[in-house]
Amino acid sequence: MKNKKFHIAVTLVLIALTVGFIWINSALSGEDSGELSGKVRDIMEKVLVFLHAPQGLTDFLLTNVRKVAHFVEYAAIGAELALLWSGIKWGAQGFWNALSSVLAISVLDETIQLLATDRGPQITDVLLDTAGGLTAILIVYFFVTIIAGIRKLRR
Repeated sequence: MKNKKFHIAVTLVLIALTVGFIWINSALSGEDSGELSGKVRDIMEKVLVFLHAPQGLTDFLLTNVRKVAHFVEYAAIGAELALLWSGIKWGAQGFWNALSSVLAISVLDETIQLLATDRGPQITDVLLDTAGGLTAILIVYFFVTIIAGIRKLRR
């Protein structure tokens, strides 16, 4: 029981930090957000060159840096929520709770952009955010299921 409470507490802290990071960035003005995206793009370009990534992949990622960021940020939230719910309510209910939470966080994220200068909400971002979250939720649930199966076999 003590281990479960620790798991939940740590996961909730990670979720709060991730959501805070995303929502703070959503509150930035269009100009500041664009500047930040440019810095991220420069770092991504250096990493991709260092990794000798294929040119097509590099071009796609650098052209779509903001959309890639949406997917990755929400994949992190999706993974964190899947870990949280796998420790609280395993199964279909936990899966739907995690996915619903990703969707709610995404909608609130886009709503925050209504308050920022030169920014606005986009339904495509909500869809992309949810897709990132769903992808990570499925991956986490896959691995949690495999680990649970291995533990069951060992008993």
